[in-house]
Amino acid sequence: MGDPLRDEERPSAGKAPAAATESQPIEAKVAEPRKPPMMVTEDPPNIEEQDPPLDAADDEDINDDDDDFDDTDMYSSESVTIRSSILDHEYEYGRRYHHYRHGRYPLPNDEIEQEREYLKHVIHMEQTGGKLFNAPIAPNPQRILDLCTGTGLWPVAVAKLFPSAEITGIDLSPIQPFMVPPNVKFMVDDVEDEWMDRGGYDLIHLRHSCIYLKDLDKLISNCYTHLQEGGWLEITDYCSFVRCDDGTMPENHAPAQVAMMMHQALLQYGMNAYVINELEDKFKNAGFKNIQCRVVKTPIGAWAKDPTQREIGILFRDNIVELVGALAAKPLKTLGWDEAALELLLVEARKGLWDKKVHCYANFISWWAQK
Repeated sequence: MGDPLRDEERPSAGKAPAAATESQPIEAKVAEPRKPPMMVTEDPPNIEEQDPPLDAADDEDINDDDDDFDDTDMYSSESVTIRSSILDHEYEYGRRYHHYRHGRYPLPNDEIEQEREYLKHVIHMEQTGGKLFNAPIAPNPQRILDLCTGTGLWPVAVAKLFPSAEITGIDLSPIQPFMVPPNVKFMVDDVEDEWMDRGGYDLIHLRHSCIYLKDLDKLISNCYTHLQEGGWLEITDYCSFVRCDDGTMPENHAPAQVAMMMHQALLQYGMNAYVINELEDKFKNAGFKNIQCRVVKTPIGAWAKDPTQREIGILFRDNIVELVGALAAKPLKTLGWDEAALELLLVEARKGLWDKKVHCYANFISWWAQK
């Protein structure tokens, strides 16, 4: 998409990144000694496992080329609410970030990150069989709110299902399309601020973002207040803790180490990469009823025996490769590692994502509850 530097550095889909060196040194040859990672040593609180262990493929010679995904729908309507003062962006460490409330969200909003957002949407649709949400909302909803909407893929897709509904997406970054269905509008705002709108929503939706919020209890309470009676709140995200059911993941598996470092880095921002496991109590405390949960195991890499799971694993692996780059640009720097040592670990982590002998996965968790 027009970024020569990115095209040069990013491994093509389905191909492993080049190895760093044959020796893979444990200690970086730098002036400062390599610092140990700031890691948690315990498994985060987990919710009941609903999926059986995924079967691993017997054949190690798997063709894991990616299929092309194309969405060429075009719209002639324009509906965007923004303020010109927040159209600017900030640049740090070679990446672009939101200008409004700069520093509030630790990941970039540039083209690389937007492509990763699209990839997450594709993975979501594969995992759910094309379902955009689980909540059993009324057949003719009038108002739907998408929090932390990102590039706006979810509201635009939902607009096709409910053309008579008013659908609003909110995000810190003005990166949504201008050409959208007439019943979709986007606003630039911080979802953790006080809400000023009239409420009355049939569905409030949040996906892939709750781990980047500082006060999820307050947000869930606001959602409860702004739902109409009988309305639903649905929150979906990954738990960043890397898991394995069959003992094939070594204790020093670099991708799992980086995932735990992500948790430690986000803690310093006042965030919690494991918070998706804790929503039952948060929903109850806000007054919700009919609380339901779904846990889906998401393979990391091309090791799964089932062809659909293998495809999901390939896409998820590629998504994590880009996430590692986004984390390295800013959040992981807060851990105080020597830069050379950190880069060696990240190279090792990227390489480890292609190891099909390691059958690791992450939990994809959805919660939905009714007012």
